[in-house]
Amino acid sequence: MRITLITFTAAALSCSLFAQTQAVPPQKPTLESSLPSVAYALSLEDGKIAGAGALILETAISQADFVLLGEDHLTREIPRFAAAVCDAMGASGGFSALAFEASPAIANFVQESLRSPDRFGKMADLQKRYPDSAAFLGVRDENDLAAHCAAVSQRSGFRIWGLDQEFVGSAGWILERMLATEPGPTARAAILQLQAMERTDEEEARKTGDPSKLFLFAVPAAEIEKAAAALDKDGTPATRAAFRELTESREIYLGQGDKPSDSNAQRARLLKRNFLADYQAASGPGKPPRVLLKFGDWHLYKGINPLHQRDLGNFVAEFADGRNSTSLHIMVMGAKGTHAIYTGYGRPLKFEPFAMDQDEDYRWMKPAIAAQKAGSRTLYDLRKLRFKRLELGADWERVVYGYDLLVLIPELTPAGLDR
Repeated sequence: MRITLITFTAAALSCSLFAQTQAVPPQKPTLESSLPSVAYALSLEDGKIAGAGALILETAISQADFVLLGEDHLTREIPRFAAAVCDAMGASGGFSALAFEASPAIANFVQESLRSPDRFGKMADLQKRYPDSAAFLGVRDENDLAAHCAAVSQRSGFRIWGLDQEFVGSAGWILERMLATEPGPTARAAILQLQAMERTDEEEARKTGDPSKLFLFAVPAAEIEKAAAALDKDGTPATRAAFRELTESREIYLGQGDKPSDSNAQRARLLKRNFLADYQAASGPGKPPRVLLKFGDWHLYKGINPLHQRDLGNFVAEFADGRNSTSLHIMVMGAKGTHAIYTGYGRPLKFEPFAMDQDEDYRWMKPAIAAQKAGSRTLYDLRKLRFKRLELGADWERVVYGYDLLVLIPELTPAGLDR
């Protein structure tokens, strides 16, 4: 074929235009432009999930053996949402356990109180004797949530799991439990000596409100070592187990002062060990355990959390993968509202207003707050934002791949605090 000048010129022009077209890449979708397409209205009507996001949420729950709620603490609204999640789990095969960010001892205390007509009165009495010995489950809203979930679990042998360290004011209660294990005379004498120190420390902390005066912070390492040697002589296994809870909790608290990253890692390992021990204890013939976990949001990320730790959420995700099952990670937060703030040992909590997009750790939420549905909660299906080549930034990258769903509540109010 003969190539004429006109043919050559036309071909060259076509190639030039094609090259120019290819040189201008298509505009990438942004996070802000993408969020509205994955946002769904969600409401609670008479305690039941409703709205456009209800089917997405309920379907995801029905397909998961482990449902993880990463929350903002001490609110009224989030326990109500968690109760609706329990209802959904109960209706889709039932569940075996509810795991809290509390110690095993306080979870067992709540478990034993479930059938009591004065369930919360027993907790209030414990808190009067040993203030700040119960993390979260000492709050009525959380205590009521545990009772509700037990009632709708649809599985026999339902348990409340506490996976965390002992709370700051719990040393006196731990020592009391150690004496109840009936250790030998050497161990008993050592425990009584620690009790005397604990009472002195507690009196000082009560005067000042300073939790660092409490026994878990103030007891000298030499006294702990001396007591450990005495317990090795004639303490029972139960005595030594309670003492390990005390000493590891002490190490975690003290580590927050000089080695916070090591302390956070130690705490994460404790959560994982306790989860695995409880899971194995609940396993047996029949259906494998199905579990709801409710912790602060930083604990339940898949992958690396904002503290640069592989925390409980990552462990459960990997554990589920290894069992060929599914974990569902739901972050539940508020756009604004009022927080309950710890003010010191034995002191009433104070209330402070907040706006999440002004919080240094949560400013990343601003696009989600801007895109929320008017007049209701908003469910964001984060799974639909993955692998889209979006310019997410480090915080959103962590959230999109660390959580599956984000539930944003327009306004949070502080929990009813009975102290």
